[in-house]
Amino acid sequence: MSDALDSLTGLIIPLAGQPLLLPNVAVAELVGYRVGQTAPRGPEWFIGWASWRDQKVPLVDPGLLMGQPPTEGPGTRILILNAVGGRPGLNFIALRIGGIPRSRRVLRRELAATGQTGDFVSQQVQLLDEEQPLLIPDLEAIEQVVTEVLAAQ
Repeated sequence: MSDALDSLTGLIIPLAGQPLLLPNVAVAELVGYRVGQTAPRGPEWFIGWASWRDQKVPLVDPGLLMGQPPTEGPGTRILILNAVGGRPGLNFIALRIGGIPRSRRVLRRELAATGQTGDFVSQQVQLLDEEQPLLIPDLEAIEQVVTEVLAAQ
């Protein structure tokens, strides 16, 4: 098997609960935490909009969305994700995260599926030298609920 299929460069994203594991290519930028506009209504996980590069980007707390504690505190940042679903008007999603992500080369042989999937979790995994299991988010499902919330605003 080729190296491209045996490994990828990922980011371990800190949250208040379980961290996320995302491929580098999903991430557009990491920025300081600042809400451009709060949401007047909607689910608790939908915070509002972040202002990024002269755009309003929907801002989500992924921990709350996945049933974890909210991610708040002095190290809070915003991670801008590239939208992957091709939904009109949704090019990026902003995630409220608990600090600076760590880059990590993920080798297939060091990765084991460990838990149940969920509405917004594609897989829970354990990396060989990580203490805590990591969640691989279902970005398509997250984009879908964000699209539905935005339509109701």
